Parts: sequence; C-alpha cells; structure tokens
Amino acid sequence: MRAIVVHEGGGPEVLELEDVPDPTPDDGRVLVRVEAAGVNHFDITQRMAPEMSGATPPFTPGLDAAGTRADNGERVLVTGSPGAYAELMAAPPDNVRPIPDSLDASKAAGLGVAYKTAWAGLMDAELREGEALLVQAGSSGTGQAAIDIGRYLGAKVYATAGSSKHDRLAELGAEPLAYDDEKLAELGADVVFDPVLGDAFERSLAALKPTGRLTTCGALGGPTVSVNMWTVVGKRLRIIGSGAASVTAEQLDRIIELVASGELNGPVVDRELPLEQAGEAHRLIEERQTFGKIILKP
Repeated sequence: MRAIVVHEGGGPEVLELEDVPDPTPDDGRVLVRVEAAGVNHFDITQRMAPEMSGATPPFTPGLDAAGTRADNGERVLVTGSPGAYAELMAAPPDNVRPIPDSLDASKAAGLGVAYKTAWAGLMDAELREGEALLVQAGSSGTGQAAIDIGRYLGAKVYATAGSSKHDRLAELGAEPLAYDDEKLAELGADVVFDPVLGDAFERSLAALKPTGRLTTCGALGGPTVSVNMWTVVGKRLRIIGSGAASVTAEQLDRIIELVASGELNGPVVDRELPLEQAGEAHRLIEERQTFGKIILKP
C-alpha cells in the first residue's frame, strides 16, 4: 500500500510517500480501507519533533480517517489511532465508530480530533444555554468545531481570526473579532475556548467576566504564558485543562449523530488534497492559509 512515512523530524518535506507493507489486523484490531484522512495540528507537532509525541521514526502520521472496514464493508470513522495518512490502517475496535451513509467520508474524517477536543473543552467548562462564548483561533479546525458546538448548546458565540476570515466566521454564526480587538477586554464572556495560549492568554483572561471559565486544549502560540494572577484571583476565574481523550465512544457516537441529523453543521472542509501532497497540507496550515480542515485523499 501507499503511505506517508516520516523518517526524521523536520519541515513538511520530511513527509514522504512510500510503498510499505499492508498493516496486519492482529490483536483484535480492525483493518480499514481509508477514503479520507483528516489533518490535525497534532500531526504537525509530531512531524516537527516526534520525540515530544512519543513517536519513533519511521512512522506514518495521522489520527483521523474515514473509510470502510475490510472485513464487512461497514462505513466507519477511525479516530485517535495512528497511521491515517495511508491507504489502509489497523485500529483498535474502540477507535472505530460506524457512520451513516448521509455523512460523506471527507466530513467524517474532519470530525474526530477537532470535534472531540471542542466537545470535551466546552463540556468541562460547563457551557450553558444563553451564556457568552469566545473562541480563540476560530478559523482552525478545532476553533470551528467549538463555534459549531457552542451554537448548538445555545451560547452567544464570538470568535477571533485574521480579518480576511471574518466573513466566514459570521457565516458559521459567530461574531468575528480581531485577535487584538479592544472589545475583548469588555466582552464579559462566561467561557473562553483558547487553544492558542502564548501571547493571547492574557487577552483571553481579560475577556472573561467575574467567575468566568477558560478552557484550553493546546498551545499553538506556545505553552509558556505570562499571567497576572491578580486578574485570576480578583475575578475568581477558573482555568481548565481539557482534551479529546476524555470523550467516550458513546459521546463520539452522539457527535456523529448530531452532524448526520444537521443539528451540528459538522466540519468545514477547506480543501481536499491527494495523499502525496501531505507536505503541502502541513505548509498551508502552518502559514494560516486555511479555514477549517484539510483532508487527504489516498
């Protein structure tokens, strides 16, 4: 089969298309014929520094894929299992969930990590109907998922992005804001979903109302932040670490059901690229030239 293989950490150019042996579905794993693979920020971090993610080269990246089971032809989403940038992958049964015919493979492949991460963050923050939600980096796959889920939960949603993406944010139902918008300090959000941290962290805290909750799932802007603790203490804020791993199979099935029924819009697919252009997909995401998900097609 064809697969993307990383032999050493580095830039997008280390993503090499190779012919490799088919995976073996041993230890009860399920063999899946991949029709679409979602690209996540985790894949980029893993490519740049494999040791930070526990990966040992050579390896095939990718955690999300949609396709069909090789044993019975059932349409499925595979999420949270490595090896998605390939024509075939083998995954534990708990990581393989059925999807309805109404959900196309590209949209399904974009669901996994992004929607699980956003769901976990907003559930951990206990976002409620009628509350105000600020989503940092709303044009990212995870940010777009947080907007979608926040809207479904009945929140008033605000989202930050570059000015060229504001119209797209508005189409999703969020009020767009610049990353440095002066309105942030007066927003009074109940919840901030911040996958960026770095220099944006202080602005996220400033955007919260007293007793507000900040939920974070990552650190695209850098894991080291500067915090004025008087802001946290004075406003009695809660800072919550969250992640996709806490989402159960039943919760993921519920997310799939909500997308299939139209209650959630589902992921925005920015573009589809052939598997051999995995490096280009990473470059576009790193240069912030995307809105939503890039999908690789084997």
